[in-house]
Amino acid sequence: MPRLEVKNLSVSRGERLLIDSLSFTLEAGDTLWVAGSNGIGKTSLLKCIAGLLRPELGTVSWCDADIYKHPCPTNGYQGHNDGHKPNLTALENLQFWKSVFASPLDPSVILAKTGLSEQAHLRAKGLSAGQSRRLSLARLLMKRASLWILDEPAAAMDVNGRKMIHTLMAQHVATGGCAIIASHTPPEKIGDNTRVLTLNGQEHA
Repeated sequence: MPRLEVKNLSVSRGERLLIDSLSFTLEAGDTLWVAGSNGIGKTSLLKCIAGLLRPELGTVSWCDADIYKHPCPTNGYQGHNDGHKPNLTALENLQFWKSVFASPLDPSVILAKTGLSEQAHLRAKGLSAGQSRRLSLARLLMKRASLWILDEPAAAMDVNGRKMIHTLMAQHVATGGCAIIASHTPPEKIGDNTRVLTLNGQEHA
């Protein structure tokens, strides 16, 4: 079963210690919202969990394997940079990722799930900021990632976009996935086990 374990994690930016001795676990069906003010280390934490940033101390394990020694192909990270190929259309971007991930999923179906059917043949560089975020989520669906690591997934989203994200995350955790989210929007209950973690080490339901 999927299981993320963060143990005694310490993260610095320059001379400043952002996160000190942080520990928590995340299992199938869990949703964890990371709270805290700007600059406190939310993005740095998510990058550590995604294997994109090494901590000063501590470990991050996925299914009992150290992610820095054994990167996990079933984890999906959505950062501030959506990472599309700008001259490819939304559909072509997903077709590219379908090939990379050897995914059996239909890109057109995934575009429909993320509300991008009408934008399928628009180049990624012509998408609005909210549509670009939708395409980034579509890539996670195409990858069939077990762990979603989402940094401000609702940025530039309208009300319908935020509802779509809620629906997709609820479906993801209901089918045995798990998610960790940093967001300026208020935490929402996603699935049966939603917790909030502030970066002073406090965790609550």
